[in-house]
Amino acid sequence: MTLILPGVELKVVKDIVVGQLNPSGVLGLVGLAPNINGTRLVRAKSYSEIVSKLGPSVAYSIPEARQALANGVGQLVMVPVHSSSAKAASVEIPLEKGAGTLLLKAKGPGLWGNSAKVSVKKKPDENGIMTKAKVELDMDGEQEVYDNVCLDTTDPRDLVAMINGRSTMVEASLKDTPVASKTTGDDKKKDKPKGHLTITEGTYALEGGKPATMGDYVNAIAELETEDDVDLVAASLEDWTDDTTVRGVHAAIEAHCQNMSKTCMNRIGLGTIPPCTRFADADEEVEFTVRQTNAMASDRFVLVAPNGVLGAVSGLVGNLDVHESPTFKALSGVGGLQRRYTPTQLEQLLKANILALEERRGRGIIVEKGVLTSGEQVSVQRVADKAVRGVKMIGDKFIGTLNNASGRSALREKITEFFIQMEKDGAIVPSADGSDPAYKVDVYATDDDISKGIVRCDVAVRPVRAIDYVYGTIFVRA
Repeated sequence: MTLILPGVELKVVKDIVVGQLNPSGVLGLVGLAPNINGTRLVRAKSYSEIVSKLGPSVAYSIPEARQALANGVGQLVMVPVHSSSAKAASVEIPLEKGAGTLLLKAKGPGLWGNSAKVSVKKKPDENGIMTKAKVELDMDGEQEVYDNVCLDTTDPRDLVAMINGRSTMVEASLKDTPVASKTTGDDKKKDKPKGHLTITEGTYALEGGKPATMGDYVNAIAELETEDDVDLVAASLEDWTDDTTVRGVHAAIEAHCQNMSKTCMNRIGLGTIPPCTRFADADEEVEFTVRQTNAMASDRFVLVAPNGVLGAVSGLVGNLDVHESPTFKALSGVGGLQRRYTPTQLEQLLKANILALEERRGRGIIVEKGVLTSGEQVSVQRVADKAVRGVKMIGDKFIGTLNNASGRSALREKITEFFIQMEKDGAIVPSADGSDPAYKVDVYATDDDISKGIVRCDVAVRPVRAIDYVYGTIFVRA
């Protein structure tokens, strides 16, 4: 407004304040879990949060979740794979005298349930009648034991109630079992089994578990497109006998990361090779693994060998600052490797740009070299990704204020501040001889650009590189 009477008019102009970047190390993990109330995704920083929301079977169907959190991943974004074709494994254990069956069903869909075994041994009750039993569940060495149990809903040691209340592997129910006539009194007696039901001794195996399809995984990966803070992506696969599905899911992860990087939501995908049981020996495994990077040499994908440590590697990378290399860093929460490679085999894997692991005395299980399938260092790509995200975040704040030189100068200053901090953090460095700075920033616009509403920002950065080799010369003097 224009003053008429003498006085002072003040206009307050607030400086543009750029917020913090989203934290790095957010892992988007896709895997088959029970569809609990149509859950789309779950964010968690502890394993107990994952179990409370997706159920205890996540320990078997998505073991990478526990590994990632054990290795300090910043945050886990779990995307349950919703599949109509995936089935839960089950077994029907016959009851004696044709009194029906005890149905045990895995607590979630997938092939993992097919690994469960059930052992039943009959035991006498206090009257010497063989109505009690000892039931043992085994899942690849992890056991649950239910001793002195019976099939009586009024007994505190009723097997069905105990399994449903305690088991992380299966849920139980009686099938085709005769029941007493309904009463009008105590509701607890309405479905009481008629007579003494006893379970048949023997060893039984769950079967019939089926995995999700490649399309199910691809749909789940797409759910991460709206999560702009995710910078690592992996999938927990089950069926390693189907190379088409494995390669298809890995390709979908790599394509997802490429596409998201075009919109400045840069991220890196991780995958792993099949279990060692798939191969006759280590040489066959290495030969198979080396061929994988021929079709997928990418700055957006990491291939981990051997199998069984994908979650741990994802967690380790997510726990490191972006400029820190995972090379020679040790994993946590991993008891051992499925395969120990010889030095010759490790060289073959490294030449093919595979992120290989090995056991070293005094150091534990370490990453031999943190590389992408393109040969670029993981840390270098993560630094570049942080630079992209930072410039994008700052640029968004200045939209609508760049129509004059002062606005463009302010944008340049904010971007420069961002890179000054990255240099202080050690993420970017000048050239070894100091002739080339750690970063360069230029913000400008021609008359033609301004007429089109365009401002151009040119940035050059020098990410710090991991020093993976030390060459020494020792002079021995007489």
